[in-house]
Amino acid sequence: MSELPYLAIVGGGIAGPALALSLKKHHGISSIVYELQPKYDVRGVNITLAPNALRVLQHVGVYDTVRPQGYRYENIHMSNARSQALGTLRQGSPKHYNFSSLRIHRAIVQKALLDELKVQGIPVVFGKKLVQLHEEKEFVELEFADGTTARASFAIGADGVHSRVRDAIMETKTSYSGFMGIIGMGVKRESLHKSASQVPLPNFVFGSRGFVAIMPSSYEGDMVDFFSTMPYPARSREEWNELANDKTKIQEILQQRYGNEWPHFICDMTKDYDKEGLSLLPFFEVPPLERWTSIKRRVILIGDSAHAFTPQGGQGAAMGLEDAETLSHTLSHPDFKSDYVRLLTAWERHRIERLRLVKDFTDLNGRLRTPDTAVIQWLKELLIWGRFKWTGELGNLQWLHGYNAEDIVRFF
Repeated sequence: MSELPYLAIVGGGIAGPALALSLKKHHGISSIVYELQPKYDVRGVNITLAPNALRVLQHVGVYDTVRPQGYRYENIHMSNARSQALGTLRQGSPKHYNFSSLRIHRAIVQKALLDELKVQGIPVVFGKKLVQLHEEKEFVELEFADGTTARASFAIGADGVHSRVRDAIMETKTSYSGFMGIIGMGVKRESLHKSASQVPLPNFVFGSRGFVAIMPSSYEGDMVDFFSTMPYPARSREEWNELANDKTKIQEILQQRYGNEWPHFICDMTKDYDKEGLSLLPFFEVPPLERWTSIKRRVILIGDSAHAFTPQGGQGAAMGLEDAETLSHTLSHPDFKSDYVRLLTAWERHRIERLRLVKDFTDLNGRLRTPDTAVIQWLKELLIWGRFKWTGELGNLQWLHGYNAEDIVRFF
């Protein structure tokens, strides 16, 4: 067992590299990362990293690299379509959480992690498509589409919502959540209509037609994103790809929802933004899993492979990063080799319970963003206003943003 590579990680996005770095830097444990793409993947969109995500990036040594490449902020302001303030959430706070939040492109985070893997001498093999996985008593064998195979003591599935590793160890079926997102990036802040000055940014705007977020995304805050999540009928994967490539249709969807009866700067963006820059993202979900490990416990799932759900709480990447660091402390436990079944079970139970709480939070956000009648919308806005009057600016979310992955050791 000791002659094999200790860990094979399938997936070179964010969670997989973070796991490899945490294992190497804090515990001296070796691993190898296999990535489907033939090279570093520059695709993706801007994402939000809350303090619980940034804490992990600091621990693995890339926070100082990514911090100057995104927009740091503490408060998310909320308003309605009439530009009336509903409340303010302190999502990031050096005082309360040691970090502000960060708006940054996903590819920048991935590149920082991959670059650090190279610095640490952790191998990454690109262009490796997993086709089969065999779990034996003391090792896992991986078969790739190019005909090559590899063995390791343990294998980690960090290969996303449509995980091949997950498919190899259990029968599951991902499903469309009923929501999709549309995002436009790279808008010059100075180009926004003067009505934008009436609301502080970042700002989440709620109305009877749905939800629009306006968020600075550059270090100086002079560039902004706008994005909206909305219910939309299900389609086949081919039909989703066709719609994602139909930029005229995407712009029409935006204009139909937000082309009038909204703040002028939002109406302008739906009409004037270069449609070729629009991205459409259908949200797929992994059904709640009873376990994140194989029966023999030598194959382990993390990130979207284990728990993909709609990213309406700004916690998608964060949950994968938390999985990675908590798992690294589990794998490095002095008794892991002889007692890995018990330790992985404890890790799994802890993470499943936390993800249940996070999904409840995300589902609530989704309901608040869903279009409704004028009366229901008024009640939702009253609920948002009342919540922050009652809970204060931290929104009773210390459990979420203040999470420390190293605390996993208490559950062993």
